[in-house]
Amino acid sequence: MKGIVSRAGVLIFCFLVAGGSWAHALEMVEGDWETISEMSFEMKGMSMPPQTTRVTQCLTREDAVPAKKEECKVTRQKIVGNTVSWGVVCGKTEGEGEITYAPSGKSYQGTFKMKTEEDGETATKKGSKATSGRKKTEEGGETMTMVMKLSGKYLGPCPKGQKSGVTGEMAARQAQAEQAMAQSKQQQAEQEALRQKCEEFMKRIAMPAEDPNACAQEGFARTPDCEQKVGSLNLQYGLYEITVEQASRIGPNCILQEEKRKKEEKRKTVCLNEDDPVPPDLKAGRQVRKVKRGKDKITWKDTYEGGETRGGVVYSGTSFEGVAIQKGSAGPGMEQLHVTKVTGRRVGDGNCPKGWEYTSKGRSDAATGGSKGKATTTGGTRGTADNLQTQTPETPSTGKEKPSDSGKGTVENPVKEIRKLFGF
Repeated sequence: MKGIVSRAGVLIFCFLVAGGSWAHALEMVEGDWETISEMSFEMKGMSMPPQTTRVTQCLTREDAVPAKKEECKVTRQKIVGNTVSWGVVCGKTEGEGEITYAPSGKSYQGTFKMKTEEDGETATKKGSKATSGRKKTEEGGETMTMVMKLSGKYLGPCPKGQKSGVTGEMAARQAQAEQAMAQSKQQQAEQEALRQKCEEFMKRIAMPAEDPNACAQEGFARTPDCEQKVGSLNLQYGLYEITVEQASRIGPNCILQEEKRKKEEKRKTVCLNEDDPVPPDLKAGRQVRKVKRGKDKITWKDTYEGGETRGGVVYSGTSFEGVAIQKGSAGPGMEQLHVTKVTGRRVGDGNCPKGWEYTSKGRSDAATGGSKGKATTTGGTRGTADNLQTQTPETPSTGKEKPSDSGKGTVENPVKEIRKLFGF
């Protein structure tokens, strides 16, 4: 019943706001008319209170009666004097109407009837008890007859520049509906364009191949073993300006986040060095352990409960390009895929640290500019015990030095001075 009433309402609206082609031999005043329809339903065992609808529209002698033009087909039409009769077919719905204009040509009265048939698949299944009070068709559906009492009156000339179509509030509502539909179509088109762009981004992203001469290590920071095996990474420390592109797919939905990021972030920079060579956007907040490190490339793979992360960065001295791919699942048939691409170029030293400086005995913090191969004491030394033993720090004179055989002064308490110097 609900489906029948809904379809009938749509047909009534279309019936009231569209026109057909009619003959000229009709006494009526052309202009803006108000049509009032009082609708009731005839259905065995069911009844609904009448519903009244008011519509204003421009009518002419050629367009003298509200009628369906597109979805409905006019099967017959006849004009006798000031009486117009017609028949229409709209799918499984048939209708016929008749109105008579007053001699003055400024009003009319009439009726319109439609028969609507519900789809057979919604009817009671064969073999079950039929619903009492409902009329069944041969196909197993239900029929309902809708009756409308029509009356119309002339209001005056049509709005300037308008010859047909609805007017007044109905025209405004129709315009709003058309505008909303146009906006909806535009949004759908934009979303489809972004979805296609997202799919293209997913397809063109390629994971860097693992370097065959790479050294396996834990984490991204360089280690003495890999430093000795593959040498220094082809990355100059400093401040890098980066561009981040991201896309996510959950099931069939693909969302590109590049445009949003461009609007939110006009400029983004990060500090990189050999001990911190991977931008945070590629790490995805995870502590990666299985890393393969080469001279021009770093790749990694991390498996965890519910998914995995793979990534790789290719370095070219003062620029790099990296990719990270995360796979997971939100449930059956809901595979999740998140792809991140980051490109960067060096824009200067900034306030970025150089990272660790390695010696033959250990490593030291070169954040303030120590030269490679030499341990620096400024900023604290974090080397091994052997490294400490090889250093001979200079200390200020205390006036308590004793001359040596060579004539040079020596520190009276070297252990104490070393402790003071290194803070332990």
